[in-house]
Amino acid sequence: MSSQQLAGKTAIVTGAASGIGRETALVFAARGAAVLAVDLDGAGLASLRAEAGSRDLDIRVFAQDLTVSGAAERVFAHCAGELGPPSVLANVAGKGGDASATATTDDDFEFFLRMNLTTTFTMSRQAMSVFGDAGGSIVNTSSTFALVGVRGSAPYSAAKGAVSSLTRQMAADGGRHNVRVNAVAPGLIATPATRGKITDGLFDDLVTRSRPLPRVGVPADVAHVIAFLASDDAAFVTGVTIPVCGGWSTTRFRD
Repeated sequence: MSSQQLAGKTAIVTGAASGIGRETALVFAARGAAVLAVDLDGAGLASLRAEAGSRDLDIRVFAQDLTVSGAAERVFAHCAGELGPPSVLANVAGKGGDASATATTDDDFEFFLRMNLTTTFTMSRQAMSVFGDAGGSIVNTSSTFALVGVRGSAPYSAAKGAVSSLTRQMAADGGRHNVRVNAVAPGLIATPATRGKITDGLFDDLVTRSRPLPRVGVPADVAHVIAFLASDDAAFVTGVTIPVCGGWSTTRFRD
């Protein structure tokens, strides 16, 4: 895999202020892409910009709430003005949470759909409309909870399952326009949002000890797969969701 695998590409990465999104922006830039990092967290973006500058990486930042009307159009217009038209979109922004269906209100359900599905849809729709004849690549973020039924995760799992379904459908729509659409499905990854779960003994038994690769994932594990799917190395790959979970979603394993 070339160290300049994404050279010449301009990419938008959402959820880039922390965790998987931040690492994805850094990996993209390290592999030659010009990156617009998007998030609502301005302080996190400033930290990312400082790190990118210290490593001589081409990352610009744009603070934007992706759930508001017109956000996708503003992001793509800003990218075009700062870096030129993008050919890669990494939809990493999302929101996790644990609740059963009976413990989920209508408002809760709408929140998880808006944070995980609607933002992915509006950003992907905008990408499809602006990529042009040259085409491009969209990489969405699903979850292993979209692939395996897990107690107490109804709204989150439903939203992420819809992301995987949307990925397949948009791949079908985009293929004749040279647009590839794929997704990653992370398992338990060490990020600020998952710190509490990682130290929870019950969750450790449910996830970490029940998979063949017995460690907690790190953001780079996911970011490198996203970079592959975004690159021309994956030129004949579209419509798939790749689990990045140490085997948890595909095996039954006990120590």
